[in-house]
Amino acid sequence: LFAYMLSHKEYALQVYNVLNNSNYTNSDDIEITTLENVVFINIKNDVSFILDNIFSLYEHQSTYNPNMPLRSLFYISDSYERIIKNNELNIYGSRLVKIPTPKCVVFYNGEQDYPDKMILKLSDAFENKNSEGDIEVQVTMLNINYSHNKNLLENCEVLKGYSLYNEKFKEYNKLERMSKTEAALKAIDYCIKHNVLADFFKKRRNEVVGMILEYTAEQAEKDMAALENEIVAKEQKLTETKEQLKAKEQKLTETKEQLEAKEQKLTEAKEQLETKEKRIVDLEQKVAFLMDEVSKLRA
Repeated sequence: LFAYMLSHKEYALQVYNVLNNSNYTNSDDIEITTLENVVFINIKNDVSFILDNIFSLYEHQSTYNPNMPLRSLFYISDSYERIIKNNELNIYGSRLVKIPTPKCVVFYNGEQDYPDKMILKLSDAFENKNSEGDIEVQVTMLNINYSHNKNLLENCEVLKGYSLYNEKFKEYNKLERMSKTEAALKAIDYCIKHNVLADFFKKRRNEVVGMILEYTAEQAEKDMAALENEIVAKEQKLTETKEQLKAKEQKLTETKEQLEAKEQKLTEAKEQLETKEKRIVDLEQKVAFLMDEVSKLRA
């Protein structure tokens, strides 16, 4: 839902303005750069775009993830590679290639309580703490649960609406005898009633409910397990195929050697035959000579 909302340029622009203290008004100036199929299976980074030479990478997490700087490094690296390729830039020349400035933000709304703002660093993961690394990636994690970052939420309608919707959904979902569908619909109705992203929720009611229901954490774990099993099976099949190919190559080598041996024997037999034919010619010539001599003696 977060990725879907911020895939709309007007919403992305609103979040960008509040985070960067800017006042851009033309959402068409945004260049969406969201990646697909990055890191593993079909996971993609949630939202990324370029505006005013700022490369904004926005991620949503309902579970605290200290590895976001490393993941962001992958996303950023892939994006820069595409920028270089699409613009036919030469990174091997003597001229400095200019790239958009990266800004990495994680929006957190999980159950565990975290501060309004945290700075996650790639260097936190370095095993050797006694030596400074030459690469650093910094990610700002903002807690957008409705009880946090009040000033941020009040100044950004889309974040406030998303936060309030999730707050109400979780609240209703905890009630007995209320399904996820009912909780989602009731949360949507609450937002519409209180004029919080009312137009968005009115137009996209069914889509929002579908996004909530279509993919749960349990399903994700099942899919991951199935994917791992599929990978193992494919690796096993690949190993078997390699072994079969190796056996066929060995058999082909043996067949080739046998064929070469037969060709060698055939060559030898041909040479022997030619030798015998030569001897027969010689004998015939000798017989003809002797017969000629006999005729002369008789005469």
